[in-house]
Amino acid sequence: MKSTKLSIIFLLGVILLAEYVYSMKPLQHYPCIPSDFGILNREVTFKTDDGLTLKGWFYPSQDTAGIANNLVGKMIVVPDSLKPKAREYNYTAGKCPTIIICDGDAGNMVFSIFYAYHYFTKGYNVFTFDWRGFGESDTWNIIQDNLCCTEFLTDYTAAIDFVKSQPEVDSGKIGLMGFSTGAYLSFAMIAARDDISAYIGRALITSLDDLVMNLHKVKPDRNFVVPQDYPKRLLPLQAADMVKTPVFLIVGEEDVKTPVWMSEKIYEKLNGPKELWIVSGAEHGGKKGPEMITYPEFFVKTLLFYDKYLE
Repeated sequence: MKSTKLSIIFLLGVILLAEYVYSMKPLQHYPCIPSDFGILNREVTFKTDDGLTLKGWFYPSQDTAGIANNLVGKMIVVPDSLKPKAREYNYTAGKCPTIIICDGDAGNMVFSIFYAYHYFTKGYNVFTFDWRGFGESDTWNIIQDNLCCTEFLTDYTAAIDFVKSQPEVDSGKIGLMGFSTGAYLSFAMIAARDDISAYIGRALITSLDDLVMNLHKVKPDRNFVVPQDYPKRLLPLQAADMVKTPVFLIVGEEDVKTPVWMSEKIYEKLNGPKELWIVSGAEHGGKKGPEMITYPEFFVKTLLFYDKYLE
């Protein structure tokens, strides 16, 4: 990346996710889309096993040519006068490793553009998608106090299967990345499947019961509801010793929502390749999240991890 301006960008999307974390706050519209920045991507839809249509953005591996680097990450409506000229999608790079970045419990996939940028300009395809009830995916009854919808596991399974079928994708080299709610949903995927080559989890929980207990300390007046049908065998603390996928856990030293001890407990139980980074001075998310206060080190470290297990 040629520009260093991103190191001081105030990310509205990250702030929104920090404000509404564990609050099921979907955003239906997209304040901006990848092409607003000159980024090559395919808008796609795919079906879940229970018949819903989900929306996704597929970013092929690409360089920074034609991308408005000084705008990427600014979650703003890009004025027409600043939008780069539309580029034709013409992919000739062959099959590449692919990273799936999943949503958390608020906003939608527009807030992952900033993260995707740092990987699709480094030799990876990137795929983002919206859960049911989020963005332009099919509508769903989202109850704000629920920690998540168990049906998101069905959505995630469909997303992975869709990605593996794409002509640009090396189906044997799939990596996952998730933050907070997205972290434990991604962990469920590596616990349930044997076709994921690398996983990065930011602010991972141990169990939903531990999470509720801790969240009540932070927000005692909130009514946090655990989905009763969520499979306990896929929760991180219970599944960790069965996971063989390489795991990189990242947590802020001052995270009060998913504290360091949660990541440490999971790390201790993992038997496969593993790394743990406790980021000094970092909080759960927002402008003091690990990726913000260590930028660009966060992306250097995570790229090294993906390079090790996906290349």
